[in-house]
Amino acid sequence: MTTVNSDMIIYNQLAQTAYLERLQDNLDVFNKASNGAIRYVNEVIQGDFSQKSFYRVGGGIEHRDVNSVAKVTPKKIGAGEMVGVKTPYKYGPYSPTEEAFKRRARSPEEFAEIIGYDLADALVAGRLQYGLTALKAAITSNPDMIAKGSIATDGRKALTKGMRKFGDKFGRISLWVMNSDTYFDIVDEALTNQVYGESELVIYGGLPGTLGKPVLVTDLVGDNDAFGLQAGALTVTESQAPGFRAYDINDEENLAIGMRAEGTFNLDLLGYSWDSSKGANPTLALLGADANWKKYATSNKMTAGTLLDLSGTP
Repeated sequence: MTTVNSDMIIYNQLAQTAYLERLQDNLDVFNKASNGAIRYVNEVIQGDFSQKSFYRVGGGIEHRDVNSVAKVTPKKIGAGEMVGVKTPYKYGPYSPTEEAFKRRARSPEEFAEIIGYDLADALVAGRLQYGLTALKAAITSNPDMIAKGSIATDGRKALTKGMRKFGDKFGRISLWVMNSDTYFDIVDEALTNQVYGESELVIYGGLPGTLGKPVLVTDLVGDNDAFGLQAGALTVTESQAPGFRAYDINDEENLAIGMRAEGTFNLDLLGYSWDSSKGANPTLALLGADANWKKYATSNKMTAGTLLDLSGTP
Protein backbone atom coordinates (compact mmCIF):
# COMPACT_ATOMS: atom_id res chain seq x y z
CA MET A 1 0.00 0.00 0.00
CA THR A 2 1.37 3.39 -0.96
CA THR A 3 2.10 5.79 1.90
CA VAL A 4 0.17 9.02 1.36
CA ASN A 5 0.76 12.48 2.75
CA SER A 6 -1.92 12.19 5.41
CA ASP A 7 -0.06 9.20 6.82
CA MET A 8 3.06 11.30 7.01
CA ILE A 9 1.31 13.86 9.21
CA ILE A 10 0.55 11.08 11.67
CA TYR A 11 4.15 9.93 11.60
CA ASN A 12 5.28 13.50 12.09
CA GLN A 13 3.06 13.81 15.16
CA LEU A 14 4.38 10.53 16.53
CA ALA A 15 7.95 11.69 16.11
CA GLN A 16 7.26 15.02 17.80
CA THR A 17 5.41 13.37 20.70
CA ALA A 18 8.23 10.89 21.26
CA TYR A 19 10.77 13.72 21.02
CA LEU A 20 8.99 15.91 23.56
CA GLU A 21 8.46 13.07 26.03
CA ARG A 22 12.08 11.91 25.93
CA LEU A 23 13.49 15.46 25.90
CA GLN A 24 11.51 16.49 28.97
CA ASP A 25 12.69 13.40 30.84
CA ASN A 26 16.29 14.14 29.83
CA LEU A 27 16.06 17.80 30.82
CA ASP A 28 14.59 17.07 34.24
CA VAL A 29 17.31 14.55 35.03
CA PHE A 30 20.14 16.66 33.62
CA ASN A 31 19.18 19.95 35.26
CA LYS A 32 18.94 18.26 38.64
CA ALA A 33 22.15 16.26 38.23
CA SER A 34 24.20 19.31 37.18
CA ASN A 35 23.40 21.07 40.47
CA GLY A 36 22.26 24.15 38.56
CA ALA A 37 25.63 24.74 36.86
CA ILE A 38 24.40 23.69 33.41
CA ARG A 39 20.80 24.55 32.63
CA TYR A 40 18.67 23.41 29.69
CA VAL A 41 15.62 25.63 29.20
CA ASN A 42 13.04 26.50 26.55
CA GLU A 43 12.33 30.10 25.56
CA VAL A 44 11.60 31.73 22.22
CA ILE A 45 14.40 34.20 21.42
CA GLN A 46 14.22 36.42 18.35
CA GLY A 47 17.24 37.35 16.28
CA ASP A 48 20.77 35.98 16.12
CA PHE A 49 21.84 36.94 19.65
CA SER A 50 20.41 37.20 23.15
CA GLN A 51 21.42 40.56 24.57
CA LYS A 52 20.87 41.85 28.09
CA SER A 53 22.12 45.04 29.66
CA PHE A 54 23.08 45.39 33.30
CA TYR A 55 24.36 48.00 35.73
CA ARG A 56 27.95 48.07 36.97
CA VAL A 57 27.76 49.36 40.53
CA GLY A 58 30.13 47.42 42.78
CA GLY A 59 29.74 49.88 45.62
CA GLY A 60 30.80 49.54 49.21
CA ILE A 61 30.11 51.22 52.52
CA GLU A 62 32.39 53.96 53.87
CA HIS A 63 32.71 55.85 57.10
CA ARG A 64 30.27 58.76 57.50
CA ASP A 65 31.29 61.75 59.60
CA VAL A 66 28.22 62.68 61.61
CA ASN A 67 29.67 66.13 62.36
CA SER A 68 30.56 67.07 58.78
CA VAL A 69 28.71 69.47 56.46
CA ALA A 70 30.99 68.80 53.48
CA LYS A 71 29.60 68.15 50.01
CA VAL A 72 29.71 64.58 48.72
CA THR A 73 30.85 63.53 45.27
CA PRO A 74 28.39 61.33 43.35
CA LYS A 75 29.77 57.99 42.28
CA LYS A 76 29.37 56.87 38.71
CA ILE A 77 27.19 53.93 37.75
CA GLY A 78 28.32 52.11 34.64
CA ALA A 79 26.55 49.70 32.33
CA GLY A 80 27.51 46.56 30.49
CA GLU A 81 26.06 44.05 28.06
CA MET A 82 25.97 40.27 28.09
CA VAL A 83 25.59 38.58 24.71
CA GLY A 84 24.61 34.99 24.05
CA VAL A 85 24.67 33.47 20.59
CA LYS A 86 22.18 31.41 18.60
CA THR A 87 23.47 28.19 17.07
CA PRO A 88 21.57 26.36 14.32
CA TYR A 89 21.57 22.57 14.01
CA LYS A 90 20.20 19.90 11.71
CA TYR A 91 19.36 16.24 12.22
CA GLY A 92 19.12 13.63 9.48
CA PRO A 93 17.73 13.17 6.96
CA TYR A 94 16.93 9.48 7.32
CA SER A 95 15.12 7.71 4.51
CA PRO A 96 14.45 3.98 4.99
CA THR A 97 12.51 2.20 2.27
CA GLU A 98 9.06 0.77 2.83
CA GLU A 99 10.54 -2.55 1.75
CA ALA A 100 12.85 -2.45 4.77
CA PHE A 101 9.83 -2.23 7.08
CA LYS A 102 7.91 -4.94 5.29
CA ARG A 103 10.80 -7.41 5.35
CA ARG A 104 11.03 -7.00 9.09
CA ALA A 105 7.29 -6.91 9.70
CA ARG A 106 7.71 -3.43 11.14
CA SER A 107 5.66 -0.27 10.70
CA PRO A 108 6.58 3.28 9.70
CA GLU A 109 4.99 4.43 12.97
CA GLU A 110 7.72 2.62 14.89
CA PHE A 111 10.36 4.41 12.81
CA ALA A 112 8.79 7.77 13.66
CA GLU A 113 8.96 7.07 17.39
CA ILE A 114 12.57 5.88 17.14
CA ILE A 115 13.50 9.09 15.34
CA GLY A 116 11.78 11.20 17.99
CA TYR A 117 13.58 9.47 20.86
CA ASP A 118 16.93 9.55 19.08
CA LEU A 119 16.65 13.26 18.28
CA ALA A 120 15.97 14.05 21.95
CA ASP A 121 19.03 12.07 23.04
CA ALA A 122 21.17 13.60 20.30
CA LEU A 123 20.13 17.10 21.34
CA VAL A 124 21.11 16.61 24.98
CA ALA A 125 24.52 15.26 23.94
CA GLY A 126 25.01 17.84 21.18
CA ARG A 127 24.08 20.81 23.34
CA LEU A 128 26.50 19.62 26.00
CA GLN A 129 29.27 19.28 23.42
CA TYR A 130 28.67 22.77 22.05
CA GLY A 131 28.30 24.24 25.54
CA LEU A 132 31.50 22.70 26.92
CA THR A 133 33.38 23.77 23.80
CA ALA A 134 32.20 27.35 24.32
CA LEU A 135 33.03 27.22 28.04
CA LYS A 136 36.59 26.08 27.39
CA ALA A 137 37.11 28.82 24.81
CA ALA A 138 35.63 31.56 27.00
CA ILE A 139 37.61 30.60 30.11
CA THR A 140 40.77 30.23 28.03
CA SER A 141 40.30 33.86 26.97
CA ASN A 142 40.63 34.73 30.67
CA PRO A 143 43.94 33.14 31.76
CA ASP A 144 43.42 34.16 35.40
CA MET A 145 40.79 31.42 35.66
CA ILE A 146 43.00 28.60 34.39
CA ALA A 147 44.55 26.37 37.05
CA LYS A 148 47.43 24.08 36.15
CA GLY A 149 48.06 20.76 37.85
CA SER A 150 48.12 17.00 37.50
CA ILE A 151 46.14 14.28 39.26
CA ALA A 152 49.19 12.00 39.16
CA THR A 153 51.39 14.60 40.84
CA ASP A 154 49.00 16.72 42.88
CA GLY A 155 46.14 14.33 43.61
CA ARG A 156 43.05 16.14 44.87
CA LYS A 157 45.13 19.30 45.24
CA ALA A 158 44.63 19.71 41.50
CA LEU A 159 40.98 20.45 42.34
CA THR A 160 41.83 22.86 45.14
CA LYS A 161 44.06 24.74 42.72
CA GLY A 162 40.93 25.36 40.70
CA MET A 163 38.95 26.40 43.78
CA ARG A 164 41.67 28.89 44.71
CA LYS A 165 40.79 30.86 41.59
CA PHE A 166 37.55 31.88 43.31
CA GLY A 167 39.33 33.13 46.41
CA ASP A 168 36.92 33.56 49.31
CA LYS A 169 34.04 32.57 47.01
CA PHE A 170 35.40 29.06 46.40
CA GLY A 171 32.16 27.65 47.79
CA ARG A 172 30.39 28.84 44.64
CA ILE A 173 31.79 25.91 42.70
CA SER A 174 28.83 23.56 42.53
CA LEU A 175 29.91 21.03 39.91
CA TRP A 176 33.05 19.39 38.54
CA VAL A 177 32.97 18.33 34.90
CA MET A 178 35.58 15.84 33.70
CA ASN A 179 36.03 12.75 31.57
CA SER A 180 35.86 9.22 32.91
CA ASP A 181 39.64 8.67 33.00
CA THR A 182 40.16 11.76 35.14
CA TYR A 183 37.29 10.83 37.42
CA PHE A 184 38.63 7.34 38.07
CA ASP A 185 42.14 8.71 38.57
CA ILE A 186 40.71 10.82 41.39
CA VAL A 187 38.73 7.91 42.84
CA ASP A 188 41.81 5.66 42.66
CA GLU A 189 43.91 8.28 44.39
CA ALA A 190 41.25 8.66 47.09
CA LEU A 191 41.12 4.91 47.59
CA THR A 192 44.89 4.69 47.87
CA ASN A 193 45.01 7.38 50.52
CA GLN A 194 41.68 6.40 52.16
CA VAL A 195 40.43 9.90 52.71
CA TYR A 196 38.27 9.00 55.69
CA GLY A 197 40.07 5.84 56.68
CA GLU A 198 37.27 3.68 55.29
CA SER A 199 37.53 2.87 51.62
CA GLU A 200 33.81 2.05 51.45
CA LEU A 201 32.98 5.71 51.90
CA VAL A 202 35.21 6.61 48.96
CA ILE A 203 33.70 3.95 46.73
CA TYR A 204 30.20 5.25 47.37
CA GLY A 205 29.94 7.92 44.72
CA GLY A 206 33.59 8.94 45.04
CA LEU A 207 32.46 12.21 46.63
CA PRO A 208 35.23 12.45 49.25
CA GLY A 209 37.70 12.36 46.38
CA THR A 210 35.98 15.33 44.72
CA LEU A 211 35.78 17.41 47.90
CA GLY A 212 32.08 16.82 48.36
CA LYS A 213 31.11 18.32 45.00
CA PRO A 214 29.00 16.38 42.48
CA VAL A 215 30.70 15.37 39.24
CA LEU A 216 29.36 15.32 35.71
CA VAL A 217 31.37 12.63 33.96
CA THR A 218 31.42 12.94 30.19
CA ASP A 219 34.04 11.91 27.69
CA LEU A 220 33.22 15.03 25.70
CA VAL A 221 35.83 16.66 27.96
CA GLY A 222 39.45 16.29 26.86
CA ASP A 223 41.95 14.11 28.72
CA ASN A 224 43.81 17.10 30.14
CA ASP A 225 40.80 19.26 30.96
CA ALA A 226 38.30 19.56 33.78
CA PHE A 227 35.92 22.31 34.83
CA GLY A 228 34.86 23.67 38.18
CA LEU A 229 31.58 25.48 37.51
CA GLN A 230 29.34 27.64 39.62
CA ALA A 231 25.54 27.79 39.41
CA GLY A 232 24.31 29.27 36.14
CA ALA A 233 27.66 28.83 34.40
CA LEU A 234 26.08 27.62 31.17
CA THR A 235 22.52 28.11 29.97
CA VAL A 236 21.42 26.32 26.82
CA THR A 237 18.08 27.58 25.54
CA GLU A 238 16.00 25.91 22.85
CA SER A 239 15.24 29.28 21.31
CA GLN A 240 13.04 28.25 18.38
CA ALA A 241 10.53 25.46 18.04
CA PRO A 242 12.26 22.55 16.29
CA GLY A 243 10.99 21.70 12.82
CA PHE A 244 10.13 18.12 11.83
CA ARG A 245 9.52 16.94 8.31
CA ALA A 246 8.17 13.57 7.25
CA TYR A 247 7.85 13.13 3.51
CA ASP A 248 7.33 10.61 0.74
CA ILE A 249 10.25 9.72 -1.49
CA ASN A 250 8.63 8.56 -4.74
CA ASP A 251 11.31 9.19 -7.36
CA GLU A 252 13.70 6.36 -6.43
CA GLU A 253 13.70 2.67 -7.33
CA ASN A 254 12.10 1.80 -3.99
CA LEU A 255 9.45 3.82 -2.19
CA ALA A 256 10.87 5.41 0.92
CA ILE A 257 9.94 7.59 3.85
CA GLY A 258 12.12 10.57 4.73
CA MET A 259 12.46 12.29 8.09
CA ARG A 260 14.62 15.18 9.18
CA ALA A 261 14.65 17.92 11.76
CA GLU A 262 16.26 21.27 12.42
CA GLY A 263 16.30 23.88 15.11
CA THR A 264 18.41 26.31 17.09
CA PHE A 265 19.64 26.80 20.63
CA ASN A 266 21.24 29.77 22.34
CA LEU A 267 24.37 29.57 24.46
CA ASP A 268 24.79 31.97 27.37
CA LEU A 269 27.90 31.82 29.56
CA LEU A 270 28.04 33.47 32.97
CA GLY A 271 30.48 36.36 32.89
CA TYR A 272 31.33 36.04 29.17
CA SER A 273 29.84 37.44 25.98
CA TRP A 274 29.99 36.24 22.42
CA ASP A 275 31.80 38.84 20.31
CA SER A 276 29.00 39.70 17.90
CA SER A 277 31.51 41.30 15.53
CA LYS A 278 32.68 37.73 14.77
CA GLY A 279 29.34 37.01 13.13
CA ALA A 280 26.16 35.02 13.70
CA ASN A 281 25.31 31.32 13.40
CA PRO A 282 28.72 30.07 14.59
CA THR A 283 30.00 26.57 13.88
CA LEU A 284 31.43 24.36 16.61
CA ALA A 285 34.91 25.46 15.55
CA LEU A 286 34.05 29.14 15.93
CA LEU A 287 32.47 28.57 19.33
CA GLY A 288 35.72 26.89 20.35
CA ALA A 289 37.92 29.87 19.43
CA ASP A 290 38.85 31.84 22.55
CA ALA A 291 39.23 35.05 20.50
CA ASN A 292 35.48 35.01 19.90
CA TRP A 293 34.59 35.42 23.58
CA LYS A 294 35.18 38.31 25.95
CA LYS A 295 34.67 38.75 29.66
CA TYR A 296 31.96 41.20 30.69
CA ALA A 297 32.02 40.49 34.43
CA THR A 298 34.08 42.89 36.51
CA SER A 299 35.13 40.16 38.94
CA ASN A 300 36.42 36.71 38.03
CA LYS A 301 34.36 35.42 40.94
CA MET A 302 31.27 36.23 38.88
CA THR A 303 32.33 34.20 35.86
CA ALA A 304 31.29 30.69 34.85
CA GLY A 305 34.09 28.82 36.56
CA THR A 306 37.63 27.62 36.36
CA LEU A 307 39.34 25.47 33.75
CA LEU A 308 41.74 22.87 35.11
CA ASP A 309 44.70 22.18 32.85
CA LEU A 310 45.71 18.69 34.02
CA SER A 311 48.51 18.21 31.51
CA GLY A 312 51.11 18.76 34.20
CA THR A 313 52.74 21.46 32.08
CA PRO A 314 53.88 24.41 34.24
